[in-house]
Amino acid sequence: MVSIATQDLFNQSRSFYLVSILELWQRFSYYGLQCILPLYFVWQLELTLADAFRLFSIYVALAFGFISVGRWLGEQVIGIKRTLLLSSLIMMAGYVLLVFSNRQNELFYPGLATIAIGHGLFKTNPASLLSGIYNRTRFTLYHILACLGSITAVLLTPWIAHHYDWNIAFSLSVFGMFLVIIHLIFGKHYLDKQGTLADQQPVSLKIGLLVTTIIAVAIVFGIAMLRNQKVAPWVLAILVIACIILYWKDITRLKPEMRRKMGVIFILLFIVFVFFTLYLQIPTSLNFFAINHVSHLVFNISFLPEQFQALNPIWIIITAPMLAALYNRLGSYLPIPHKLAIGMVLCSASFLVLPWGAAFSDSSGFISANWLILSYALHSIGHLSISALGLIVVNRMVPSELKNFITTMWFFTFAAAALTAGKIASKTIPPLNSDSPYISLALYSEWFMTIGIVTAIIAVLMVISAPLIHRMMQSNQD
Repeated sequence: MVSIATQDLFNQSRSFYLVSILELWQRFSYYGLQCILPLYFVWQLELTLADAFRLFSIYVALAFGFISVGRWLGEQVIGIKRTLLLSSLIMMAGYVLLVFSNRQNELFYPGLATIAIGHGLFKTNPASLLSGIYNRTRFTLYHILACLGSITAVLLTPWIAHHYDWNIAFSLSVFGMFLVIIHLIFGKHYLDKQGTLADQQPVSLKIGLLVTTIIAVAIVFGIAMLRNQKVAPWVLAILVIACIILYWKDITRLKPEMRRKMGVIFILLFIVFVFFTLYLQIPTSLNFFAINHVSHLVFNISFLPEQFQALNPIWIIITAPMLAALYNRLGSYLPIPHKLAIGMVLCSASFLVLPWGAAFSDSSGFISANWLILSYALHSIGHLSISALGLIVVNRMVPSELKNFITTMWFFTFAAAALTAGKIASKTIPPLNSDSPYISLALYSEWFMTIGIVTAIIAVLMVISAPLIHRMMQSNQD
């Protein structure tokens, strides 16, 4: 990343603004739902916390597990712009189903599956429109603008659900996707020069039927996974094991130098797995920790505890330009493996500060919101150091013939992490019939400490191995 000048915001092409708006409103819809979904499961569908976390983790796994399908459709089958419009229509249909589900599983599960599949088809395609033209300065600005959609949604959606109705809150996501579709239809002439070769080709009836069949099968598969929550982890486990077997089979055909680099990619996939497992504690264990044990006052202003989830994109907007400028200045003095290690150290610290804060709880078992604000700050800087840099390493090191396969593994890693995150979040659930806030706070503290220590051990190993990994990345570039 490189530093961002203030005037950059007002000195971009119309295509840049259009794609940024698409991403902003899609995130508004997706994260608006995500921030209240586990609460809806518990408070409206009356699921146990364990069942709510499991159902939520399967939903997120589906949303990320199908990203490679969307990338394939955009790059090779129907084109990026058609994929964006199609996925937006699919997501909007899913949100509409949620609005009219009225807490009935007959519409709720199909709606949830439809949203997840649509998100997977949409996710990488806006950035792909810009990748051929813009440098990383603009991509940093693009992600900052997109974060505004997440912040607005996380602040507004819980407030609407709390003061009015859950269905109205779901309607905000419908509105967000409606705006995406409107911008795609009426602003398509700004994207005439963007896209892939598939964008320039007409879609035959055969291709249309193929795409329709793939999407229909994906949605049916998603509904089946959501309804059969104990089967879903086994299905994903089989897919992940198959990917690992194919991964090692492919790298054995490579030259020794390239095999070493692919070994680095495998380590990176593990790092991303750990990071995303931690990241998904935000809408699950951290969210319920905020509800049960964090003061709702910030600068004497009362917030809903669910709104604290907005701290993650807020801190990203605040720290991204500064971190980008710092890394740009350090240049080769701080190689990427060292930056990844620093990111993991910060992620560890983000959980370790919470048990520390718990030691200063009041008589009701509540701690100051400042501890959670600090936790989110550390986590968000770690986020910037791991997530974006990890993808840069993949793009640099993976040979072109394996890039699509490694990208698929990358997003399967996110899906596997989602299911793991749900299991970890379940460990923070207090025992049944326990109304004592001290027992609940002690349990949260114990598991946040455990998460922090395990992550710290991984971080130390990353720090120790960073020089070796850097040499493996640099060896025999050609």
